[in-house]
Amino acid sequence: MKTINKIEEIVIAVLLIAATAVLFSNVVLRYGFQANTSWAAEFIRYAMIWITFIGMGLCFQRGIHVGIDFFMEFLAKKYKIWIQLLINICIILFLIFLGWFGFELVQFSIMTNQITPSLELSMYWVYLIIPVGCLLSILHMGILTYRLVTKKEELSLNNMND
Repeated sequence: MKTINKIEEIVIAVLLIAATAVLFSNVVLRYGFQANTSWAAEFIRYAMIWITFIGMGLCFQRGIHVGIDFFMEFLAKKYKIWIQLLINICIILFLIFLGWFGFELVQFSIMTNQITPSLELSMYWVYLIIPVGCLLSILHMGILTYRLVTKKEELSLNNMND
């Protein structure tokens, strides 16, 4: 699991650095030389989409997604565990649903040979992150749920308050 986390972090870092470099050079070209690259905005948009979907899994794993835990503070620990388990199952079901339709979107873009306007990449490279990001998130949520059920880890809500 540490290897997957490291790969996710490296991909996010590389994409963030690349997007920043492209944005900076595009600003310099635009305002310094009155030149503009037509593909810069498109590359940055797609890089941010990939960063978001890869980062989604890491946020689940680290328990840093935004959550409302006000009502959870009033419950006994055994009820907190059951409610957190229900929440985790709902998240996993939603990720399966999102990943499935993302996969169908990838298949559709392959069949229709869609390409991006400026970069002229196949659109399935852009859409591919939806099922990949969902699979990574399901993996992280599955591990958290397993730890919750086997009581190897405290509630993620409590970890956020530390």
